[in-house]
Amino acid sequence: MKQSSISPCLFVGTLIDGQPPVYVGIYVDDIIYFSSSYDVEKEFEKRLSTIGNVDVMGQVSHFLGIEFSWKHHQDGNLSVSLTQQSFAENPADSFNYASASVSSYVSPYRSGLPIDAIPPSNLPSLAQDKLHLQYQSLVGSLNWLAHTTHPDLSTVVSLLAQHQSHPAQGHMDAALHVIKYIAQTKSMGIYFSSDRSSTLESFLHFPLSNHLVSMADANWGPQDASVTKHTQFTELLLFTSRSMSAFYIDLMGPLHWISKRQSVTAGSSAEAEIYVTNECVKFLLELQQIMEFLGVQGIFLPRETLIYNDNKACVDWSKCSTTKGLRHIQMRENLVRENIQNHLVKILHIDGKLNLADIFTKEMKDTSHFVELRDIIMCHRLSP
Repeated sequence: MKQSSISPCLFVGTLIDGQPPVYVGIYVDDIIYFSSSYDVEKEFEKRLSTIGNVDVMGQVSHFLGIEFSWKHHQDGNLSVSLTQQSFAENPADSFNYASASVSSYVSPYRSGLPIDAIPPSNLPSLAQDKLHLQYQSLVGSLNWLAHTTHPDLSTVVSLLAQHQSHPAQGHMDAALHVIKYIAQTKSMGIYFSSDRSSTLESFLHFPLSNHLVSMADANWGPQDASVTKHTQFTELLLFTSRSMSAFYIDLMGPLHWISKRQSVTAGSSAEAEIYVTNECVKFLLELQQIMEFLGVQGIFLPRETLIYNDNKACVDWSKCSTTKGLRHIQMRENLVRENIQNHLVKILHIDGKLNLADIFTKEMKDTSHFVELRDIIMCHRLSP
């Protein structure tokens, strides 16, 4: 077996001459493997059993706390949903929110109460320490869900995590609101389908193949537009003025997503969008190397990976149509242009309402739009 230098938990190898390779993922003592040849899979199981005690459990149904539900469709397509209902129920049960009203928590955000606008609290030392510990534990649990099967939590968790060093009771209340939302969406998760492109096409209104598709977006400036008004005489945390970066990678399902605060304050919306497009290209370069290692780049990678962005100035900048106001970031983010010239990526404009990455950039006030984007990316656990 050969180990990937990019992702050291991935292995690939040819066990039988003339037969397809076997692909292996390892996490401590849990192993998941696949080959398009049944004989190769059996050969892998046989060889593995010679070096230790092995419990072969058949088709994957649970891995790292994630439940896999497979469905074979009558038209020949295959779908799989990845959910974490058992894990999602734990924090809800801990705070007695398992039976919260369905109609009240259709979004993880509290209307009119932005997380960054929550004022600090002056609690006694012991009370603050208790709140600190409880808050970190809760945000850590939410973070695990947001990174595995609940992309709808990515933005709110990213914002909550920024306040872990000194949380106020208001931050804890915001985190508990997320728990109430999870209680109603615990059976939801990400899903992959060999017919995935039709779902996206019906939303985007243009044809797609089953190749990789990327969408990048940024929300320029602070989450709370009124932040300067009610913090006039209090300290303004510098990071709360920075933009949120987000990109979403789809490959027959949600392959990867990012929602994070930018490390510097962008001077314009175009600058914020260029930063996130640059981050997206960096990840695509890493993904390209992983796929080349696995030998599947010809199957899943198009000649040029499309990156959709809803900022026209950013799209024009990527084509070297730089305005004078954007010249200061020409060198720092030139990776985008270099890879356009190398035909790895192509930047295209998309309407903001059709950009799936929009769900990862802000506390969405439009709940119906949030639900619409969420339901394109996620679904409830599939019935076999």
